Amino acid sequence: MKYNIALSSHPTWPKIMRITVATLACLAICTMTPGMADPPSTTQQPAAAPAQAAPTEAPKVTVVVQGSPEDILEKHFLAEGYKQEMRNGEKVFCRREDSTGSRLGAQKVCGSAQQLQQTEQQAQAAYQRGQSQQSNPKGN
Repeated sequence: MKYNIALSSHPTWPKIMRITVATLACLAICTMTPGMADPPSTTQQPAAAPAQAAPTEAPKVTVVVQGSPEDILEKHFLAEGYKQEMRNGEKVFCRREDSTGSRLGAQKVCGSAQQLQQTEQQAQAAYQRGQSQQSNPKGN
C-alpha cells in the first residue's frame, strides 16, 4: 500500500517551516553583527589617577583681540556676508537679504558698521524678550 501525501499538507509542516526560517534569520543576524560593529579602539584608556590626587581646575583661556573696535566690527560684518562699499566718502556694508513672503527677489541692505551693530543688538534684545515672555500652556 502506497501513501501519496504531500509534505506541505502535513499539519506540522507550517510549524517546522516557521522554526527553520526563524533559526536561519537568527544565524544571519548573529553573523552580520560583528561586521557592523565599530572597529576596536587602538588607543588605550589612561590609567585611573590615584584617589589622593587633588582635583585640578581647567586652565583659563584669555582671548586677546588685536585691532581697533572699528576693525573688529568690520571683520565681523565681512564674516556675516556683507560686502564693503564706499558711498559719499563713507564706508558702508551691504548684502542682499530675501524678503519675507516673496520669491521674486532680495533687497539690498546697507549700513555703517555702527548702524548694523545697533540693528543686531535690537534684534537680539527682541529675541530675548520673546523668549522670556513665552508662556507654557502645559505647565511643564
